[in-house]
Amino acid sequence: MKSVSTRNLAFTAIALLAFTGCGAQASGSVPEPDTSTTTSAVVASSASAVEETAGAEETNYSGGSKAPEGEYRAADEHGPAQNVPKPVAPEGMNVESTDAMLLFINYWNDMRNYAIQTGDTQDLKHMYEDTYEADLRFIDSVDKLYKNGGWIIGLKRDVHANRELVTHLGNSAYSLGANITVENGIINEVQNIKSIDNSEANLNGYEIIVTFKDGEWKVSDGKVVK
Repeated sequence: MKSVSTRNLAFTAIALLAFTGCGAQASGSVPEPDTSTTTSAVVASSASAVEETAGAEETNYSGGSKAPEGEYRAADEHGPAQNVPKPVAPEGMNVESTDAMLLFINYWNDMRNYAIQTGDTQDLKHMYEDTYEADLRFIDSVDKLYKNGGWIIGLKRDVHANRELVTHLGNSAYSLGANITVENGIINEVQNIKSIDNSEANLNGYEIIVTFKDGEWKVSDGKVVK
């Protein structure tokens, strides 16, 4: 790998995990869907900020070589993940119901993991309201990292939503309690390597706020609840 110059670079990791409680008590569920309502499928919590690095001059391949078409290879010290399957939006997601909301949450998380492995963040950004500033900063940092030749190893996460902890906040906004487990990982910034240990952060709780508007779900906010 060729050496490159690097500008000032900052990385902040916020791990998102097990829901232990939030201010409001869960009361009721999302209304049952109106089956006449259909929309086009849309693509839509750890968070971090990575500032700009200098562009790399070489192509790096996980496993040390370019993978054959269709062969998935996870990211490693040699390069980013290859041939990562892009998640497909599930049917029945774009209605206002508890089941549909949970489909959306899983799809959103899958798209977030996809972006972490590929640097392709365009569709993921569409799944957010502007109010979720922390995660949007994280997405921008991922975009910059990959454009400047870096990549991420690990840091994929699983969301374990608890449908018993759904609170209707009014105006088609809902609070959801979830357990979120995040892998440890490495941020490869070409010249700098940063290790992320999520073992303690995984003990925290997490609350996700989502809104159903104009026939689709959006993630509005999220916060750690200790």
